[in-house]
Amino acid sequence: MKIAVWGHPHSEFPEGHDSAADIRARLGALREAGISAYIPFVLSGGKTYFASESLGPPERDLLAPVMQAARELEMQVHPILGLGAVGVVDTHLYIPSAETVDVPEWAGKWPCASWGENHEITVRAAQEIIEAYAPAGIHLDYVRYPNMSFLKDNPCHCERCCQRRLGWLGKEVPDERDLRIPGIIYKEIQMRAEFVRSLVESMRAVADQAGIALSAAVRARYYQDALYEGQDWAEWCRDGLLDFVCPMSYNPCFGRFGRFIGQHQRLVAGTGVQWLAGVGRKSSLGELSPEEMARQICFAQAAGADGVCIFHAGVLGEEDLRLLPEVTAKD
Repeated sequence: MKIAVWGHPHSEFPEGHDSAADIRARLGALREAGISAYIPFVLSGGKTYFASESLGPPERDLLAPVMQAARELEMQVHPILGLGAVGVVDTHLYIPSAETVDVPEWAGKWPCASWGENHEITVRAAQEIIEAYAPAGIHLDYVRYPNMSFLKDNPCHCERCCQRRLGWLGKEVPDERDLRIPGIIYKEIQMRAEFVRSLVESMRAVADQAGIALSAAVRARYYQDALYEGQDWAEWCRDGLLDFVCPMSYNPCFGRFGRFIGQHQRLVAGTGVQWLAGVGRKSSLGELSPEEMARQICFAQAAGADGVCIFHAGVLGEEDLRLLPEVTAKD
């Protein structure tokens, strides 16, 4: 059973504790516990943690020592790129209605998937990482529109989205009445899915050219969230755009976690894409004990998952790392 972990190297290795020896020791502890893949956020809050000509000088180059340690430990590294919080642009953003008051501030910094320019700079960043660091793969995150909870009432008002709607709606933005009509909702979702898929296809081409893997962290609630946000990850799996997929099935409620696992098993069945179930050791949805984390891992394994991806490396303590080999020994 494959165990991967999402990581935040900028917080796991703060300045003064970010030497090659510090990073080697921590990744070594993860590897000894059976974790074979480290999936780091290398761009966060507009700050980069890898060398890039197109994006400018990094805050710190943490990817270089991570890669060096990983090679010594025979551990895979799949750096994260995408839109949203890991987007690499500050223009061509999602624009809500000027009258709206219920859209969070962070959503206004979300690169809109409708802009080819946003795709191009993301692709360039991926190519730079591949050429300079030779990772095992590239991992996509936030590859979608902003959250359905407010997107459903606040479709994007950016120039590109408005232009595209003129062809199928006859006006730039659907009004409140339009947003209650199933056909219009369908066309809006279809439009978003087309834009988002285009970025995934571009990243697939980059990965294929380099002979490396392409993977993605995706929304756990496929019907409620992912589709509405243009992230039809089940279709991406069916069409071979991903090598492995990590649905973020974080939840401290075991029953809800189990329902996610059942749905995801069905969605990836027969696609040939590896399925790593997302386990939220500590996330915005809550926190698991080490024993609860182990129970969820065992459940995913019994359900046929190829592995798990744990969120996140920074919270894994001694007890977590002690239990993980016991879990994988049951494979």
